[in-house]
Parts: sequence; structure tokens; C-alpha cells
Amino acid sequence: RAELSSAMPTKRLSIEPSVVELPEDEEAATETYIKLRHCIRDAFEGFLRNVDPKTVSLLEQALTQAGGEMNSATFLKTVTDVFPRMSTSRTISPEEELFVQQMACLQLFESVDVDGSGQASWMELCEFVCAIAEELRLQVAEESGQTFDFEEAEQVALPFRPAITKCHFDKIFYWMDNVVVFEEGQAGFHLHFPKTMVRRRRVEGHRQEILSAAFLADFNWVVTSGNDNTVCFWDDNFNLVKRWTIDHTWTGEKGKVTSVGALCWCPEIHALYASDHFSQKVRAWRLHSQLDIRFADTVLEPDKTLELRKHMTHEKSVTAICWMSHLKCLATASLDTTVQIFDLVQMKRTWILQGHKRGLTCLRYCPKGHMLLSCGFDNYICIWDPGAGVLSFTLKGHECSIAGLCAIPNMEYEFMSVDFEGQVRLWDVRRLVCVQSFAATDKQAEKNGELEALEPRAICALGQNRVLISGRRMVVYDREAPNPHLTADWPIHSVAFNSRRIEIVTPIKNDLYVWCALTGVMRAVHDNVIEGTITAMTLGRGERRIFVGADDGSMRVVNYACGALLKELTKHQYEVSQISCIPEKVLTMSAPERLILVHDDTQADRSVVLKRIDTSRRAVTQFAFDNRNIISCVSEECQVVWYNVDFAKEVGNSDRCPHDVRHESAISCCMYFDDAPLLVTADTNSTVTFWSIPPLRTYSFFNKVTLSIDEAAGALSVTSIGLSWPDEECMFVGFERGMLACVDISAIVQKAKRLRAEIERRKESGEAAEVISGRIFEKMPMPCNSPEYMFQSVNRWVVPDAHRGSADKIIVCRRQTSVLLTLGVDQRVRMWLAATGEALGTLEQGLPGGLTHRPETQWRLPIHPRAEISQDVQHIEAAAEEKVDSDEEETLDPDDELASAAEEPATPATPAGQAPPSEAPEEKVMSVIRSATDLRAGSRARLEAQEGSEERRPRSATGSRSPTKGSRALSKPGGSRLQALAALPKTKRRNQPEGEEWYAGQYSPGYWAPAAGDSSPLGLPRLQNGRQRPRLNASKDLVAAARRLSSALGDVRNTKDFV
Repeated sequence: RAELSSAMPTKRLSIEPSVVELPEDEEAATETYIKLRHCIRDAFEGFLRNVDPKTVSLLEQALTQAGGEMNSATFLKTVTDVFPRMSTSRTISPEEELFVQQMACLQLFESVDVDGSGQASWMELCEFVCAIAEELRLQVAEESGQTFDFEEAEQVALPFRPAITKCHFDKIFYWMDNVVVFEEGQAGFHLHFPKTMVRRRRVEGHRQEILSAAFLADFNWVVTSGNDNTVCFWDDNFNLVKRWTIDHTWTGEKGKVTSVGALCWCPEIHALYASDHFSQKVRAWRLHSQLDIRFADTVLEPDKTLELRKHMTHEKSVTAICWMSHLKCLATASLDTTVQIFDLVQMKRTWILQGHKRGLTCLRYCPKGHMLLSCGFDNYICIWDPGAGVLSFTLKGHECSIAGLCAIPNMEYEFMSVDFEGQVRLWDVRRLVCVQSFAATDKQAEKNGELEALEPRAICALGQNRVLISGRRMVVYDREAPNPHLTADWPIHSVAFNSRRIEIVTPIKNDLYVWCALTGVMRAVHDNVIEGTITAMTLGRGERRIFVGADDGSMRVVNYACGALLKELTKHQYEVSQISCIPEKVLTMSAPERLILVHDDTQADRSVVLKRIDTSRRAVTQFAFDNRNIISCVSEECQVVWYNVDFAKEVGNSDRCPHDVRHESAISCCMYFDDAPLLVTADTNSTVTFWSIPPLRTYSFFNKVTLSIDEAAGALSVTSIGLSWPDEECMFVGFERGMLACVDISAIVQKAKRLRAEIERRKESGEAAEVISGRIFEKMPMPCNSPEYMFQSVNRWVVPDAHRGSADKIIVCRRQTSVLLTLGVDQRVRMWLAATGEALGTLEQGLPGGLTHRPETQWRLPIHPRAEISQDVQHIEAAAEEKVDSDEEETLDPDDELASAAEEPATPATPAGQAPPSEAPEEKVMSVIRSATDLRAGSRARLEAQEGSEERRPRSATGSRSPTKGSRALSKPGGSRLQALAALPKTKRRNQPEGEEWYAGQYSPGYWAPAAGDSSPLGLPRLQNGRQRPRLNASKDLVAAARRLSSALGDVRNTKDFV
């Protein structure tokens, strides 16, 4: 034993974990730890957001030197060396900064190594950085993260109709707290109050139909143009200040007058651009002050320094002009389908943008993203990069020509469009997606004559939360008033807790919202992780992946850190009800389909269905896994059924139990104990039943508890359960009416543990046959319908109004101070102290646009900062640990090593007539060894006959296998040493007898033996189950340990020593 201990590998750390000193005051220490946690996330995101070419080159060089892959120790050392200094507003010490960097590097490694292989390749790192870059870009301007829909404002009356039959309200604007409405065929326009849409007054000034308008922000004036060849200027009260007639002074042709079709004010250069309504001309006036307009008797001459005539090549009239202040550029759109960009600093045209097929009518500029949006008689919107002159993206979704496009104030990235059929779409140009789509009118009601046709012509935002659409009538849509105290305005179907990152994940529609569990504040949003609405979610083993299922049956696996798609699972036909991750497998259930699928989870990028468990004979509501190979399913038919996952066969059923101890109503939930041989199920009649599992009676009734929560309410339906941690002596129960209770089950758990200990003791004392056969239970009492096994619950605490509606899910957070997370049908996620049931807060979504609100509850997660720091340091040490084999510190030639071993004196043979030196147990051991040797020789012969022609696929540096046709060679590090070892004469193998091999695995003589006619070394054939054998570097430590064990047991050399 001492020799084995001395032969164990030594350990060292690639980096030394930083020692963080916390304040003595507990409250100050808690604040410090929360600050460090925020710094860790900021450093993690900041490093990825600001990776420079030098850092990329260093990382690539380090990974190349490491053979294309890095373990956690090498990764931490490499990335910590290139990690930039933190640029944070929080004041931290050098030791704290180093701790933050180490934790951020560890999070980066875990985010890259999502499959838990312990290796991070260059390709995996690149893929992760590319995937998270887009999300970090979107989060820069992310404030609330929650989006709210527009609904028709029912309380706003709009009885107004155009004065001329079948005409439209063709243009609407919102300036100076007035809604300005232009009407076809009318020389005047109306002003409306924006809140009630009541008409304020009619404004007269033009003599014919009004064509366009612009707001002069510097003057607080409005300028309009009409079909009467005039341009009118109005003050802030919409009093007429000046009327210009567009004559030859503007047209440049004597005796010719025209009308202005489009107007655009450029405040930075004090220029008012105007386009000819009947030609492609665009000219501008320079207006420095209001006096330039007031004192001008006639129209001013256009400024020749602003002339675009030499550079403009539009073939038809210009319908829209847009000023891009950040670029000092002007964009013009025409009926000739093109957009032209003009640089007003250099006074030349820079780009002609071609991407539309029909004429254009609208231009809008997004200053935050430097994007130009154009639309018209096409059914799509083009997003241009005006600086580069390229088409960035096309927003599709409309089915007919687009009537109008407007920007939502204060939202920076939101634009709304309406087409001629009345379909409205709200776009987020930051994500390049449609956030909401709705119909502005009821087509069926219009067809039946119940509603006048809308026929949209214009759209205008009256603020962040109100939009006006006009046509033959007007309709107002308000953004749905959010409740800031809810976790989400949409139903939440699941919740998960990440203990490593101390974060909470909630699915909302098809997005994943990540909350900081320390503060209750939303930290990130993973957008559009799946097509449908998420109905099931769970964290993968290691908490680095998220498994999601949707209402359309689709299922995906995404990276926890960035939401990037890792792989897709085989789709269900109907809604996914539950997902559970078990070792090397994933279990998914669709209750409507009545099917449970067992998916393979050994491959990082793909998955196949291993088994299908048909539950069509019963309506299964939930299943639970026993951490071995059995799942239990509960159903609406009051049954508990056990299935073997490996064979997809039913192995047990609660119908075998006496009728009086079964559930009498639909069973809603079930759960296995971790530390006791029990399964607990609960039904809709306040009944909880405990079932025994091996080594106790297999799938048999154990105890029944009737929950007594509210005597006045009677029997209550149980909707969720959870078990306390770590003792599992309390059960948390959620009810349909929103109550939450903690029930004492310590007597049941302790009884089950005592029986298990008794059975194991009797098994070890010589009654193994009785235990295995089950005859031992014949001498033990059988649980039945008696007060000894059926009793009323003992409640430790009860919260009568935990949720407004059913408590659908309970998550027990396994922390030093255990807390509960509950999810209710009231769209709230709440936290409770497990010991007392004290409310600790609610996750609140807040208000959109970053608006502040007063939280309804205070979020208070119990924190032990010193224990948290100690645990974090342990994680860093575990990741930074390097195993150094003592026999790898110096290079030894295998021939010399084995030759020296062969010179050791052999154990002398036992003389005749004397007892052998070994006792009976050793003889048993050697008989087992002989049998194993014979079996191995026979198995090798069969495998060579069956799979001798099978080709092996070598692994690349990233761990993926690639087929190599015509060759079975497998390049391995240290292959020459292994080949030399296999080629040694048998005399140098410690006088090993013929036909017996003491070196197994990679050091077995047959492992690298060349095939007939092939000089290249061959690997072992596949295992009988079809899976590949592990790589050399994956089993190197195991082989080294086996060699040291063989050396330590050197006094036993071969089977003849026992004869």
C-alpha cells in the first residue's frame, strides 16, 4: 500500500488561485461578493467583446503547440496571461481583479467545452466567440429585454371620415404635441389631440391639395407644400408665417412654375431640400434663421453650393428625401426603384443603391445602427449600409405593397410598417426580426359591410406606445400596458437554476431569459433559440447546455452562455411536455403523443433515438428517473408504471398492489429520492404515496400520507412537489389554488434507510441468495391499509397565497442555505426560504425602455460570502490541477526498462509435498484470471473474424472523426513507444508463459500488431456494442496506474507461482 501511494502521480496547479480577503462585517462581505460576481460577468463579456488580433494570435499559437486542444489547466494559464486589465467603474483590489480574471477564464473554458470532454479546441473556441459576438452586440443597447405588443385602443373614438367619398387620410405627422392629418383633395389640414384624437381645429393656407411637410426643429416651425405651387411656413401655433410661390426662381426656367413633392430639413447645414413633384430635380434653400423667411418678399433663390443636379441621375421624380446627420449625407428615393446617396461635405454622389424592383415612396434612417431603410411598391423593406453602399438585409413578411413606414420614438431600433391590405408588422432592426404582426382591420367585417374599409395609406408613431394608421378612416393602436411586477407578460412553462453561475433561466415565448440569482435582475436574453413556443426546458449535466422543447414538437440543445445551437433532437409530433438529462442519454416526453423518446447524448453535434417507450395505453402526466436505468411514469388513470430505459420495456405496475392502497384520482407528479430507496407520487386528491425500490421490495407500496392543509377547502389538487436538501426529510408541495406547504416526512425516510441498512447487513452476513431472490421479504411485514402505513401529514409551514393560481413547478436550490424557486400560473417566479417558508422576493420584468419602477418585493438570496469564495477557489484549483506522472519526468527506453525488469529474481517454485504459499482466495483469483485469459483469446478470434475488414476513423484535433478509406492507421502520441513495446521478444516480458499476456489495453502485444500485408499498426476493433474505444490520451492515466499497480504487485509474476 505504501509502495502504491508513492507511485501515485504528483499534482501541481497551472495557476495559483488568488486569495480574496473579505470584510469582517457580514453585510459588507456580502456586498463585496455580489460586486465580484458582477465583475466576473463584465470581464467575461468584455474580454469576448474586445478580443484583438494579438490575443487571437497568441491563443491560436498556444493551441497549436498543445496539439490543437487544451485541457482546463493549460487553458486557464494561457488565457489568464493574455487577459486584459479590467476597465470597470467598480473599485477592486489587485487580488480581487486576479480572482475575477481567473473566474472569467474558467467560465470561458466551460462555455467552450460544453460537452464536458475536458478539452477545448481552437475550432470550438472560434465557434463560441462568433456565436456570442452577435448576442453581446445586441445586449449593448438592451435595457429591459422585454417586448410588449400593440393592441387596438378601444377607448379612443375616431368617427372622422374624409370629406370626399372614397378619399383617404393620406399623410399624418406628429409635431409639437399635435397630430397633423392631411386629406386627399383638401387644401387645409386638421390638428388632433394625441391622447384623445379629438379634433382641435382646421388649418387653412393652401389653395389646393397638400403634398408634403417637414418640421424645422431649429425654428420650431412646420413647412408644407401643396399642389398649388406654393410652400407655406407655420409657427408653433400653426399660424401662417410666409407663403412662397415656386416660380422660375426655383425652377430656373422663365415663366415656369411647379409644385414641391418632397421636403427634408437638414439642421446641421441649415438647408431645406425640396424635390420637384413632376421631375427628378432636387434643389435646396439655405435658411440660417427665421428672419431669412420672414423678410423675404418672394421665394429665395436655391443655394448653388447645395446643388445636386450635376450628380443626380434619377430618371423619375423623387418621392422621398432623408437626411443622415451622422454621415452628413443625403439619401433620395425615386420611382425609378433606386436610392442615391450624396455626400454633402464633398458635394458628390457616393452610391447608387439598387435592390428594389418597383418604385419607392419612403425612406427612414436609424442613427443608432447607421442603417437606411427603404420601401415602396415592393412587398419588402431593404436595409442599407449607407457608408459602404451595400444591401445589409431584406425584411420580408408583407404580401403586398407597403403603404407606410415609421420609426418608434425612444426605441432606436424599432420600426413599424403597414401594407395596403392592412397588415402591420413591428420590426426590430437590431435583431433583424419581426417582433409583432397583426391586422389593422377586420377583413371579414369589411366584407360583410359591418365595418368601413380601412385601405391604409399612412402610419405615424404618436410616441413610444401609440401608433396611428390612416386610410379611409383612422385607427389607433396602443402598446399593451405592461405589469412591471410580473416575471413576464407571457405564460412561463418552466424554470431552472444554475448553481455554478448562480443564475435563473426562464423561457418566455421562444426566448430564454437569464436572471442574476444574487440580485434578481435580468442579465441576458437568448433570442429565438427555437421556432415554436418553449413548453419544456432543463439544464444539461454540468449546467453548460440548455435543452428546450416547443409546442410544435421540435427540440434543440443550445449553449448556456450564448444560446447558440449545438444540435437538434428528433422531433415529436406534438407538444413536448418534459425533458430530462441522464448519463449519456436524454429523455423527452410528449403527453399528447403518448410517447417517450430515449435520445443518445454521446455526440456533441448530433443525436439519434435509441429507444421509443410507448405509453399509448395510459395518459402519462410526468416521469422520473432513478439514476440507474429505470423511469417511473404516473398517469391520469391512477397508475404508476416502471420502464427499463435500456430495453424500453415495462418492468412494474402499481396495479399489483392491493386496491385499497392505490391512488384513487389522477396522479400529477412523481420524484425519486437521492439518498433513500423511495419514489413519491402525488395526485389531485391531496394524497401522497411512497413506493419502495431496490434493495427494498421492488415497486411496492410503502406509505401513504393524506395532506391536511386547509380543512375548509377540503381535498386539494397537488400540482408540484420537491424534496429538501441534503437530508430529504421534508417535502415541499404546491397546490392548484396557489398554496405552498412543507410536510415532514422524516419518519418515512428514516424507516426506509433502516430497512435498507438491515437488508444490506443480512446480505453481507450470508443471506445474499435470499436477498437476491426476494425470499427475505417473506419474513418482513407487508405494508397495507393500516394506521401504521397510512396517516395524516405533519406540516412544518404553510403559505396560503404563494401564487394567484396553481404553483406549477418547485425547484430546490442546493445551497448552503437552501431556498425554493416556485413558478406559478400567475406568470411569477418567486423565491422562498426552505426552512421557514419566508418570502425572499419575485423576479420582476420591470418597464420597457429602461424606465425605472419600484419593485413590489425585495429580492434577498441568502449568501455566505466566505463559503462562496472558498467554493469558487476550489473550482479554480480543480480546473488548474495538472497531473504529473513520476515516470514521465525522465525518458526511458522501453527495451531497457523491461530488460531490467526481466533480470529481477523470480519467485522460486514450491517444492513437492509442501503447501503452496498462496491461500484459497488467491487460488480463486488466479482461476478467474485463467478464465478471463481464455475468454479474451476466444473473443479476439471472433472479433477478428467478424470485423477484420472494418475501417477505423481517426479523430481530428477537435475530437471529430473523419473516415479514411483504405487505411486503418490511427496516429497516436507516443505510438513509437507502444509499437516498440509490442515488438519485444517474449523473453523480455518477465518470462511470461506462452499464450498469456499480462499487459492489457494499449500495452497489450496484440493491440499494435500489424495486419497481414500491412505495415501500419492497427487499433483494436470496435466493441461489441458498436461504440468506438476511447482515444489513447483519454486512457493514458488509467494505463499508467495499471502499470504502477502491476509493478507494486511484482511478487506475483504468472500463474505458475500459485501451482
